[in-house]
Amino acid sequence: MILLHKVIALEDALKIEKPLFIDMRSPGEYEEGHIPGAINIPLFNDHERAEVGTIYKQVGVIEAKQRGLAIVSSKLPELVNQIRSFYQTGYSIIIYCWRGGMRSKSVVTVLDLMGITAYQLIGGYKAYRRFVLDRLRTFELRPEIIVICGSTGVGKTALLGKLAEKQVPVIDLESLANHRGSVFGQVGLGKSQTAQNFDALLLQELQRLSEKRYIVVECESKRIGNVYLPDVLYQAMRRGKKILVQADLETRVSRLIAEYVDVYRNNTEALLVSLKALAKRLGTRKVTALSDKLLRGEVRDVVRILLTDYYDPLYGYETANPDHFDLVVDANNLDQAACQIVEYLEQRR
Repeated sequence: MILLHKVIALEDALKIEKPLFIDMRSPGEYEEGHIPGAINIPLFNDHERAEVGTIYKQVGVIEAKQRGLAIVSSKLPELVNQIRSFYQTGYSIIIYCWRGGMRSKSVVTVLDLMGITAYQLIGGYKAYRRFVLDRLRTFELRPEIIVICGSTGVGKTALLGKLAEKQVPVIDLESLANHRGSVFGQVGLGKSQTAQNFDALLLQELQRLSEKRYIVVECESKRIGNVYLPDVLYQAMRRGKKILVQADLETRVSRLIAEYVDVYRNNTEALLVSLKALAKRLGTRKVTALSDKLLRGEVRDVVRILLTDYYDPLYGYETANPDHFDLVVDANNLDQAACQIVEYLEQRR
């Protein structure tokens, strides 16, 4: 029997110099988890996928295939043209679906008949997800982890950005998670990152920086929003060198207002809901007072009270012993703070 299409194992696909992964699954499947950089060209939209799945379960395999063929047939010319445009720019096309089954096999066969060389990914996205979890579990983290610690509002995330501009290897974990790591962490950011995509992006960053002497990260708990740090990184963060970053209260208040001004302006209801979640710790009376201040536009007072009455006692950096840290940095001027951290890192080299 002549094989009309080509297949490729994940390990080989990841070694290709200019690969382009094309995800044939529905938009909902793609959003839940996909190979970083993959382009979604779905055979079925979410409604069509559900329809075909229902026919498969309630009627039969042949009927489901017939309905699927009817849906896809009108889409094939545009789908082929889209993929051809990528193919003509020199990409190696790798097609995948959930398990490397009918969707990817059918598309690769059609592409082959149209003179477009493409590969079907063996095992599909399921194989990639298993690869990511296995790699994170056994990853050999050689760089030393440098952890930036400090109270809410001192500018830890901004410092990471400034360090990155100075070619310091950093990983912004909150950016990967699309969450700020606090009770208000998701407000204004849309959906938090899925565990599948967070794991894949984090693995990509760890591999990219694997030959560096150190990696700088912000202090985080094991959980950031809805995702969790792998043990290999979390334990390395606990063992790593700690830098305490400090700034005056009013500086911190101003930075938080500047950073989240659009959040305050456009997400009042979500902020009020988040405030209510603090009632157990702050008390209903104080939360009600804060909510009233927020509605009156007294944002600065709200931020200041949240810092002094909630965040600072929660994290304890304002009363921490500086001797417990490897470096203490005044971050009232972030540029100077970044230079001081770079100098410390250079001395360690």
